[in-house]
Amino acid sequence: MASEADSSILAPSTIQASIQSGSKRSKGQPPSAVWNHCRTARDTETPGHKYCNYCTKEPIYGSTNSSNMRKHIERIHKIQVELTPSPIQTTTLQQLKQLYLKAESSGQTSEIDTQVFRKQLDQDIINEALISLIVVRNLPFTAVEWPEFHTFCQVLNPESKDAITTTHSQVKNKIEKAYEIHKDTVRKKLQSALTNIHLSVDIWTSPNKHLLLGVTGDFIDCTEEKHLKTLLGLRPVPGHSGEDQFNILLSILQEYGIVRKLGAIVGDNSGTNDTLCRAIEVYLRREEEDLQWSATQWRVRCMGHIINLAVQGFLFHNSISPEELDSYDDLEKRGEFKDGEEIKQKFRLLGPLGKLHNIIVDIRSSANRTAEFLTLATRMVPLDNRTRWNSWYNSLVVANKLAAGIDTYTKDHWDDLKDDFITPGDWAQLRTIEEFLKPFHTATLKLEGHKGTLENVLFTMDIIIQYFQDSLVSVFFSRKIPN
Repeated sequence: MASEADSSILAPSTIQASIQSGSKRSKGQPPSAVWNHCRTARDTETPGHKYCNYCTKEPIYGSTNSSNMRKHIERIHKIQVELTPSPIQTTTLQQLKQLYLKAESSGQTSEIDTQVFRKQLDQDIINEALISLIVVRNLPFTAVEWPEFHTFCQVLNPESKDAITTTHSQVKNKIEKAYEIHKDTVRKKLQSALTNIHLSVDIWTSPNKHLLLGVTGDFIDCTEEKHLKTLLGLRPVPGHSGEDQFNILLSILQEYGIVRKLGAIVGDNSGTNDTLCRAIEVYLRREEEDLQWSATQWRVRCMGHIINLAVQGFLFHNSISPEELDSYDDLEKRGEFKDGEEIKQKFRLLGPLGKLHNIIVDIRSSANRTAEFLTLATRMVPLDNRTRWNSWYNSLVVANKLAAGIDTYTKDHWDDLKDDFITPGDWAQLRTIEEFLKPFHTATLKLEGHKGTLENVLFTMDIIIQYFQDSLVSVFFSRKIPN
């Protein structure tokens, strides 16, 4: 049982005062901790002052006050000066430890522990971390109702039970609030940009079959004067038409207040993007005080898409139309085949490449056939897709490595695949096609994202044109030389 003296020592007011005094940092630093980052004054500088070692431009910061010098080094140069406790601070800390151990032995530390744990909780930071976890990792909102989740949080901090919501409906509200806060930050960045806002637009279908218009913006930030890229919107769009895209895009520009800062628009070669740009030109001239924005001048075509079209021109010339391929891709995604044999015959017009396509589709036609092929080859062959760049090349890279497994699978299902059997001569041709497509794959990767500058695009175009010419010359002479 604790004595009266012990009880007076551990009275709440005394404990609180001890915690507060122990948590305060000394305003200054011992000279040795700060001045190690400084030098003495030179002939042209103020005698007695110490000068910052890290300042490279005039004026070099100088001071006789260690606290001011520490703040300068930490704020301007982002260097944390290690704290060296003074003898008084060291002695005080030891005394506080002894008091805590004495209180712990008599079971009187619960109030201290509670105050310490609560002091570490910041509601805004907790909300931000929780939202980030759920959104980035695509967790269900009901994750906050999992007992295991709260058990984990309370193991880290027992007082967190009142700081983390247990209602999934609150998660939606918190995400919407955080979105608006961050959106406002992006809006201010865009409106104060040193350049126009250059947009990249594209339509794609989500896994749950929603048609979405993605819009990103590129600009030079006014504070750091560096290139920034941001996602401006990922909005449902009624259709692929230029008018549908224009209505969604205009609403995004208006929300961010950057209609008059619009720069170039980058999109693929679809005619709908031409319609989109013409609609923008008409709107800006009519509604924005005769703002001059030329659809011809500011319409930039995506180099990756151009490369993809060149590859398709090589692969599908006089065999299958792009429209047919689109419809086949949709049928294959949904697993809905009508006149399947007719489609197979269409792909056989591509030669060995079409045969390979038919075999891959057959492998994926049922769970049993997929499992059977995985037993033979240990991995799947990627399915080609007209709109997915480099998909035919990626399919060939894997298929040529798994030729033995594909050959065995074809023979095991001879009744279904005898017309698609790939002969040794066919395999030789597939390896040649893979080798031919490799530079296009490399060029596409080289021009992805921020690497697609005008300088790199023009250089890549020159390389590809030269590659085509050299390939044509090689084919011409190989045909002229007799066996």
